[in-house]
Amino acid sequence: MPRINPEVAQIFSRVGDKAGYTLDAMGKKVGGGWQTIIMIVITSAILIGIFVWYGNYKAYYETPSNIERIVKDKTKEAADYDMKRDKRIDLPTYLSELKKAGVPDTHLCLTNFYISTANATGIFLPGKDGVVSEQAARLAVAAGARAFVFDIWPDLTPGGNFSPVLQIVESGSIWRRISLNSAPFVKVLKTIMFEIFESSRPGFNDTVVLYLRFRGNPKRQTFDGVLSALQACIEPYRLDASFNNCRGQKGDLNRLFSTFITSLFKKVVVVSNNLASGHGLNDYINIGPDDGIKLEWGTNDAMGLNEQSRKKAITDIQQNLAFVAPLSEDSKTDKNNWNFDESMKIGVQYIAMNFFQPSDYLNAYLEPGKFGRSSYLIKPVPLRYIPMFLANPKSPENPGWGTGPTAGTPTIPPAIQMPST
Repeated sequence: MPRINPEVAQIFSRVGDKAGYTLDAMGKKVGGGWQTIIMIVITSAILIGIFVWYGNYKAYYETPSNIERIVKDKTKEAADYDMKRDKRIDLPTYLSELKKAGVPDTHLCLTNFYISTANATGIFLPGKDGVVSEQAARLAVAAGARAFVFDIWPDLTPGGNFSPVLQIVESGSIWRRISLNSAPFVKVLKTIMFEIFESSRPGFNDTVVLYLRFRGNPKRQTFDGVLSALQACIEPYRLDASFNNCRGQKGDLNRLFSTFITSLFKKVVVVSNNLASGHGLNDYINIGPDDGIKLEWGTNDAMGLNEQSRKKAITDIQQNLAFVAPLSEDSKTDKNNWNFDESMKIGVQYIAMNFFQPSDYLNAYLEPGKFGRSSYLIKPVPLRYIPMFLANPKSPENPGWGTGPTAGTPTIPPAIQMPST
C-alpha cells in the first residue's frame, strides 16, 4: 500500500480541520469536525434539559425527605393560624354574645348554625403531589375548623388490606393515587380530637362534626378500620345511644336537629355518606343518607333556583345537615375559586374550604363577620328552624272528688249490704 509523506499528511490534516473534517494518511476524509461539534451541542442540550427537568421535578418524588420538606414549607406558610388561634372565641362565649344580643334560646338548635368546615381534611393541597399529614389537620383546627370532611379510601397497596386511608386519587379512577403519600385515617382523627378537646386551647367545649365521605369501593375491612378509629378517638365525646344508627335523624320530629347546641358541648356528631349494612360502625353514625334529602350539595346547586325550589331547599335544610364540599381532586378544592355565598343563602351549614390555598373566597370566609373570630355563625332569622314546644296538658278534674272545702276527698261509697237469709 502506498504511503504518503508525513509532511504532506500534516498539511492535509490542517486543511481538513479548516474545512470541518479530517483526512487520513492517504488524504481521505475520515470524519467531520462540524458534525462532531453539532453532536456535542445536541448532546449538551439534552443533558441540560435532563438537569432542568430533574431540578424542577425532583421535589415531587415520593421520598420521605420531600414529604418532610413540603410539610415544613406548608406549615410555615400557615403560621398565621397558630398566631391567631388563642384570640378566637369558643362556642359558649359565642352563645353568650348571642343571648346578650337578644337571640331566644329556641333559636339555638344545631341546624341553625353555620360551622367552619375543612375540606380534604389532613391533606396539604394541591391534589397532584399533595401531602397527607397530621400537621394539615392540626392547622385546620387552629384556623377554626370544627367540622371535617374526610375522603376515606380503601388502601389498595400490597398488604394494605383495604384499611381506611386518606389520599387523593386521580379523577375518574378508584386506585391511581396522585398525592405523594397516603396516611391512616386514625392518625389524622386522633390529632383533631387531641387539638380540640385535650390541648387546653380555646374551643375544648365546642361541638364537632365529622363527615365520613367514603370513596372508591370500600370493603368490610375499610368499615372495620373506621370503627376502630372512632372507638379509639371519640368514645368519650359520643352522643347518647338514642342517636345511634341515625335514630335521631328520623321520626320524633327529627330530634337531633331540634336539639339545642347548648346540650352538645364537647360532643361529636358523626355524619356518613354510607351506611354499612349490618356493621357495628352504624352505631357510631348519627346522620346518614336519607331518601329525598340531599346530604351534599354541589358548588352551583343553590344558583338559579326558582322560588318554589328555593323554599323547598330551605325547608329541607332547616331540619337536616347539608354540606358543600367539592371532591379533593377537584380544581375548585385546590384553588378555593368558588363562591359559597349562594349556598349559605339557602342555609347550607357546612361550607368546606381548603385552608391552605389563599384566595379572595378564603379571605372572605375568614373575615371576622364569617369564621375569622368564631367557628360558629348563627343563620339569619328567615333560615332558622324554630321548634314548637306545646305546654303539658292539665290533668282532667275528677268530679267524684268533690268541690270547695271537700275537694280532693273522694266520696266514700255506701256500705256493702249483705243479703238477708
